[in-house]
Amino acid sequence: MHYHLKETLKRIFNTGWLNFVRNSYVSFGTTGVMTLVLLLFAGLMSLNFLSTKVVEGLQDKVDVSAYFKSSASEEEVASVKIDLEKNQLVKNVLYISKDQALADFKKRHAGDPLIQESLAELDENPLQASLNIKANNPDTYAEIVKFLEANKFRSLIDKINYYENEAVIKRVEGISGGIKTWGLIATLLLALIAILVTFNTIRLTIFNQKQEIEIMRLVGGSNWHVKAPYLVEGAIYGVFAAVIAGALFYPIAYFLSPKISILIPGVSLIGYFGSNFFSFIFLLLLVGVLIGVASSYIAIRKFLKV
Repeated sequence: MHYHLKETLKRIFNTGWLNFVRNSYVSFGTTGVMTLVLLLFAGLMSLNFLSTKVVEGLQDKVDVSAYFKSSASEEEVASVKIDLEKNQLVKNVLYISKDQALADFKKRHAGDPLIQESLAELDENPLQASLNIKANNPDTYAEIVKFLEANKFRSLIDKINYYENEAVIKRVEGISGGIKTWGLIATLLLALIAILVTFNTIRLTIFNQKQEIEIMRLVGGSNWHVKAPYLVEGAIYGVFAAVIAGALFYPIAYFLSPKISILIPGVSLIGYFGSNFFSFIFLLLLVGVLIGVASSYIAIRKFLKV
């Protein structure tokens, strides 16, 4: 029983491989198209990785600051800070005293003599103490602001700059959501193109072997014996396309990585895909085989209905 199954599987694979080799020109074209699709899929993964890093960088720069009135004591500000740090929505809170705010302001405008002279003429520090608040998730800044507005020391807070930054926060969220949505649409369109091309190739193979299939049926061949070689053929297209796509993608990523690092400091494209080499190649193989087998299955079902 085991030997018979092994021989059957071997025969099915050999037939699928023979179909692939026999239609060499068509197979070459189909593999080429699927390779292009997988390269575009890999490019989409790269874009998703890079855009995620860009969005994370933007989100990291987004924050909310609460500015306190001059009448607020350091103890009262510290109390608000403690309340914020207990909130699970808050990542961290940085206290900036009036003196620190003035020192930072002078440092930022060190090259502007007019501002330096104006500050020297002032009798007292005009800047306010503040709390700089970072959220764990950019979506929760509005809730953090509500928490601040409900605080017992709300009367000591002069202003909260969330409403000034709200447009930036919403734009960052929009970029993140847009990348995911359009990335999914592009992936589905690429998969559809690959399925259509492979479907037509398998259908052409079936048409050319129509007489052989009819003979197999006459001698008692089951639907499985008819279908399986074409499913194997579709899988072979996927495997070859994935190997070629991987072999092309890594040199391209290696070449582009230094240029991308200039635009997005601290981000290494080749480093990311190098550290995820096996999982990335496996994903390419999985997508390629799934597309090939799915296309073959659709073509076979359509043929058997005739």
